[in-house]
Amino acid sequence: MHTHRCAGLVLNVPEFFADPAFRQWLGNDQPKFPWYRGGDVDEWSDVVVLIDPSLNGEGSDADMPAPLWNRLVEICREHLGPRPTMPSHYMVRLTNLAE
Repeated sequence: MHTHRCAGLVLNVPEFFADPAFRQWLGNDQPKFPWYRGGDVDEWSDVVVLIDPSLNGEGSDADMPAPLWNRLVEICREHLGPRPTMPSHYMVRLTNLAE
């Protein structure tokens, strides 16, 4: 068995879930790491995105609308910093909770 530590964040971003381009991305046919199962977006629509720890803008979900993806990369830079030798991606859980 191989075990790797990972770093991550949980972001409550209802503004992402309100964005039509994000909703289109969320509902497309590309695999995601979701609670979301289609239909209306609600408080159970969480999704986890993976961001390359070098923070060069790559990641499994870099096909997300660019302004939102770039914002996530910037948040990771601010809170986690680049770790180009880290063996696993940063995990960022996006939640949709009313404040």
